[in-house]
Amino acid sequence: MKAVVVGLFSLAMVGLTGCGPSEPAAPDAPVKDEMTLRREWLFGPRGGAPDIIWRPSGLGIRLLAAGAGTAPGFADRVRVHYSGSLKDGRVFIDTRAGGKPADLAMKTLIVGWADGMAELKPGGRAEFFIPPSQGYGNAGIGDVPPGSGLIFDVELLEVNPTPAKP
Repeated sequence: MKAVVVGLFSLAMVGLTGCGPSEPAAPDAPVKDEMTLRREWLFGPRGGAPDIIWRPSGLGIRLLAAGAGTAPGFADRVRVHYSGSLKDGRVFIDTRAGGKPADLAMKTLIVGWADGMAELKPGGRAEFFIPPSQGYGNAGIGDVPPGSGLIFDVELLEVNPTPAKP
């Protein structure tokens, strides 16, 4: 009888071998708050960068170069180089690729761009993370799907530049 009990115990131990965790459990991933999750959903992993300053409106600004002088106001015109991309990295516009900066009236810019430009001075450069409510909304435009978060890399070259010759 003792041999039967030892045999059954041994068989049970062999059957249990390999059950349960073989490695220590991984530590729990940090919990992200709702705003961080929304930003990453709108802007991809770049939207979670710690050096972006987020405004209550949802606009995010990452300053890349400070610049000097006076920031543009609503009535001004600006000369800029910029590129616009989506969260997947797809570029939908790029003035640098065309080799020619754009001259734009501040009052004609989408809300997120106009608000972000107020933080730039000539020679400055920033990334603007623009939520749909301050961009193209649910309409979409060109290659930009409705409801998209927009990421613009903007370099302010001049405020109220001399008009370019035709």
